[in-house]
Formats: sequence, structure tokens, C-alpha cells
Amino acid sequence: MKRVDKIQPSREVAGKIAEPDSALKSYLDTLLLEIDDPLTATPKVEVKEPPADADIKVEVTEQSAVAVHQPTIHEEQLSQQNSAPDWAECAFQVLLFKVNGIKLGIPLSSLMGILSYAGEASQLPGQPDWSLGVVVNRDEKVIIINSTRLLMPERLTGNEAPHPQHLLLIGDGLRALAVDSICNTLTIEKEAVRWRSGNGLRPWYAGIIIQELSVLLDVDGVLEILAA
Repeated sequence: MKRVDKIQPSREVAGKIAEPDSALKSYLDTLLLEIDDPLTATPKVEVKEPPADADIKVEVTEQSAVAVHQPTIHEEQLSQQNSAPDWAECAFQVLLFKVNGIKLGIPLSSLMGILSYAGEASQLPGQPDWSLGVVVNRDEKVIIINSTRLLMPERLTGNEAPHPQHLLLIGDGLRALAVDSICNTLTIEKEAVRWRSGNGLRPWYAGIIIQELSVLLDVDGVLEILAA
């Protein structure tokens, strides 16, 4: 059985970010485009009443006799909440961390453990470009994932070298996300997240934690990319 490092949840959630830098704001705005706004889903139609003495003849057909149900705002919001994954139905804990200036969160239920990382790893031939190499943990080889290159390659500048300090073990514990720093843990309800609607272009992206302005990871989506 693999060792899972205990993570003590913070007593108080860190104050929310007042104003992210312009690059971070632009990136979050891009992610928010994948979230539908339920308040604008149904257009408002103005109905004019006919004069009281108007002679109106109504021809009823099978098509016009069928009532068309228009979803209400409450139903649209409920539909968006229902897009949350099963593990978010109850309050859940999230570990917050940073990668290349972006704050992300991972559900603790999807985290197998945390390892310290000094930058040393064995290089194997034929590895994908997102691989930083392999380390051994409890006699098993763990592939280190360059989180920036795998999840947000558009933020790579080309001349930067990753300097991760920690490895987050995911899946069966044989994959690890390399992260720059670990922030804190918090417990949130599903209403505290603006969930992604539909599949989108990023299967690893579950939504945005509103209070923290951080990106919530869908670990199943990360594993899906790795298996592709």
C-alpha cells in the first residue's frame, strides 16, 4: 500500500486574490468562456395584448396545441449545478498549489500522496515531451509530469526551465504532477465552483473555485490525456 502523506487542512481559508496579474486574468477569462451563463440562456420576448374588441380567429392545429416548456432561470441554474461530478455532491476538500504562476486545486480524494522533489530524475528514451523523467518511490517507478507543458502549454515562453518543489501522486500513484509550491487546503461546497459546461477543449479542467480564483482539476481528465 502506498504511503499517503497527511495534509492538515487550514483553519481559515486564505484571503481571496484581489487583482491577478493581466496574464493570469486573461488565462482565467479564457477558461470562463467554457462556462455557460444561465442568466442569458433564455431571451426575453415582449408580448403585446390585442385590443379588447379585436375579432381574432384561432385555428388550432396539432402542432400549436402542444405546449412548449421554456426553462426558467432556476431550472437553468439547477442544470448547471447538476453538471458537477459525483464526488462534488457533498462538501469536499481541495489542496491548492501553484504551477507557473497559476493557482490550481486538486480534490484530496484524487490525491495519492505528496513527495518532495529536488529536480533529480532518471531520463528514459522515448518519453513524451511532458515527461521530466522517472523517480523511484517505494520500489516503483513514478513518471514525473511537467504540469505546465501538459495542462497549459500556451503559457510556456520557450526559454524557461521548470523548478518544481513537490510531486503530487495521482491515479495509481505511478504518475506525479510536478508543482512549484503548495499553498493550503480548504473545504468547499459544489456551489462554490463555477463548473465547466460540456466537454470543452481541456478535459483536465473541472471549473473555477470562485473565492480563490483558482482552477479546479478533474484528475480523471488528466489521466485521460496521459492515456491518449
